[in-house]
This record gives sequence, C-alpha cells and structure tokens, in this order.
Amino acid sequence: MKGSNTYSERQTVANKGEVLFEQYCKENHYEYKRVGFDEKNSFISTFYDLSTLLRNLPDYVLVRPDSTYVVNVKGTANIKKKEIDLLPLMMEWFSSRAAPLIYAFCFENSDPLFLYPDQLISLYRRSTDKQWSDGVIYRTLNLMEFA
Repeated sequence: MKGSNTYSERQTVANKGEVLFEQYCKENHYEYKRVGFDEKNSFISTFYDLSTLLRNLPDYVLVRPDSTYVVNVKGTANIKKKEIDLLPLMMEWFSSRAAPLIYAFCFENSDPLFLYPDQLISLYRRSTDKQWSDGVIYRTLNLMEFA
C-alpha cells in the first residue's frame, strides 16, 4: 500500500510504519504505549468531527533507558501540508523538554529514522508540493539528508 492509495484502500491493510515501530521497540526492549487514535483497531465513526489537534495526537510514548519521547510514526516519506501547518501547535501541546516530540520514519530492513520537528520542517521547505487525487497537498521528503 502506498500513500497514493485512497484512505479506504489504506484501511484494508496494517499500518506498516506502526508495525515496524513496535517491532523495533520490542527488539530493543523499549517501553512504548499507544497514545493516538488507531484507525484500524479503534475506529471512531465521528472522527472528523473532533478538533484538529485531537485528530492529530501523536501515536506513541517511547521510553528508552536514557530518554522519553512523544512519537509520531510515519511509514512513508510523504507529509501533508496540513500536518506541517499544525506542527508549531503540536510542539507546544505535545512536546516537553523531558519528553520531546519526534517523528519516526519506519521502513523495512532498517531502524527507524528519528527526526525532530525542526528537521522535519527543514526537509519540508526543501521539497515541492504534490497533490493526491482527493486534493490533499503533500510533499515527499528527502530523508536521505538525515539517514
């Protein structure tokens, strides 16, 4: 499944990024807890009636021996414009000095690539707009700059 598939099509398969993230945490004996909405296992019929920030809750809290993070997991290098636009508010509401907000880009055969929001914004600014068939604007990030 790809980011170019429709929302309905994407709901028919597991969220690969989240599966890989959880596998990474288990393999490394890291504590993790699901925080945000899980459209596959905890569907809410009126999801789009909720506030934008509530719909965009981070996915997990990750606890490593030396650090704690609030994590948004991505299984693709595509980032929607509306998520980038929300990022300053997300940082204010969901990030702290002791548990910063980070993004985990999770792909097969590699450990997650963890990026802080400022790194994500920087990559986004160096990318160009694209548009899915439903009109949603997004950009494909060049993650190799941080890999």
